[in-house]
Amino acid sequence: MKVLVIGLGEFGRAIAEKLTDMSNEVVGIDCNENIINSIKEKISLAYIMDASKPDVLRELPLKEMDCTIVAVGHSMDASLRIIAALKDSGIENVFARGIDSTHISILKAMNVKNILLPERCAAEFYARTLGETQIS
Repeated sequence: MKVLVIGLGEFGRAIAEKLTDMSNEVVGIDCNENIINSIKEKISLAYIMDASKPDVLRELPLKEMDCTIVAVGHSMDASLRIIAALKDSGIENVFARGIDSTHISILKAMNVKNILLPERCAAEFYARTLGETQIS
């Protein structure tokens, strides 16, 4: 499977590396050169780009991707701009990280069906783990 991951912070990086470990072809994008330099040997391709600019995304072979993950967690504005540009390009299989309740509401209004909530998932996992463990 070919996957585009936009935003390679902690969450995006973890998902990109895990997908690569599972034999997927992963293309990663981030505007931070240090982040790109730290991951470029671990995924198929890595680009330094500001994906929130629509003309930048048009340079990529978006139609070749099986899915796109928008993992941006630092800026609702950037996330929404990226998703709007992807939708304008005809990309439908978009997974988007939900930042907060307002962002999630807007993603739903944009008809994004795959909303990722890593903090909520982690909290539920750790609450279950702690609940099953006797804390002394």
